[in-house]
Amino acid sequence: MKPTIVFLTHVLNNAIVDGFIPAAQSLGHDVIVLTDHGHAHQQALTNVHIHECDVFNPIAVIDLIAALKIEPRAVFSNSDHLQTCTALVASLLGVPAKPWQVCYHAKNKHWMRKRLESLHLPTIWSQTIRRGDPVNMEWPFPLVVKPTQGVASMDVVRVDTPAQLNQYLAQIDESQSVLLEEFMDGPLITLETLGDGKHLHTIGGFDVSLSNPPYFVETAAQWNGPHTRQWRTHMAHILAQFGVALGACHSEFIVTPRGPVLVEINYRSIGDNREFLLDQLVEQGWFKSILQIHLGQEIDVPHVKPTYAQINYLVASKPGTVRLAPRIENNGKVQYRAIKQEGETLQISHSNKDYIGVFTFQADSEIELQQLQSETYKCNPWSVQ
Repeated sequence: MKPTIVFLTHVLNNAIVDGFIPAAQSLGHDVIVLTDHGHAHQQALTNVHIHECDVFNPIAVIDLIAALKIEPRAVFSNSDHLQTCTALVASLLGVPAKPWQVCYHAKNKHWMRKRLESLHLPTIWSQTIRRGDPVNMEWPFPLVVKPTQGVASMDVVRVDTPAQLNQYLAQIDESQSVLLEEFMDGPLITLETLGDGKHLHTIGGFDVSLSNPPYFVETAAQWNGPHTRQWRTHMAHILAQFGVALGACHSEFIVTPRGPVLVEINYRSIGDNREFLLDQLVEQGWFKSILQIHLGQEIDVPHVKPTYAQINYLVASKPGTVRLAPRIENNGKVQYRAIKQEGETLQISHSNKDYIGVFTFQADSEIELQQLQSETYKCNPWSVQ
């Protein structure tokens, strides 16, 4: 009988379907998926066992695992929302687990700021507020408003005046809290790390381009750009002090005049197609390496191929129907993943939900990288009408 890995999932995710589950099977493990979106997963996965479960409730997860009479070698999730629950379940079952307190503090942006303050790590002014709370004219406008547990830049916006903030608050549910943060003006960079419980391995990071204010949609990401190269060691030190250890972690920083300051910590693998680029760049395999750590196995220090790489997102700027989409054969230099197909309609959310597709470019030099992008866009027009 093969050893088992239990996956906890929420909404359907390409990294799980096309990355982690195939990696688990290639490592010789059976896969059991617990999810609150059973129908979607049953349609996408035909060769794994899928069970409906309230995956936000660790007691429900533990009870179901006991009812299924399985003793998993690992309990794993790549969902932002499920890291705390997964850590609690894994810890109770005695398999490798992230510290659940760190998972919760990383996920909840209010508590992330509180933890940074308590550890005397670089942070910024922040304030949690709800609809109906008074707005203080003395707050350091402009501010960034974001859900305390949001993802993918959804409902994140810059407000320049108290009037704009009041307008934002009037549109949210009375039970919802949002975080106000001092606006940081500077380059956005990421750090991708892989911890084995003893060492926090720095894989690399991205210099990220954003849409125009007041929104924060990521439009492109340069692998190991100049800002990331300059600050990666400094960023890794901040993460280690925060408590990030086991498994993959995707963190975002703004480079301010006093150095990098955390925007958010996503205590899971990077997404938006960049995880598949990492799987190609990490010689041992990104997905396999992460799972091996959660299985308690020793891994070699990840070796990253020296290459130039760029991710470009096709972002719809208006609602409509996709009338024209790129049609390209993937190769070692240029790859395309369609997110929306021709004929699909979309609304604008000012988040990564507005992506039509993703181009990934890899080259041996910066000049070649620029040429690949220019030639590809000439031959692959796209439009939304």
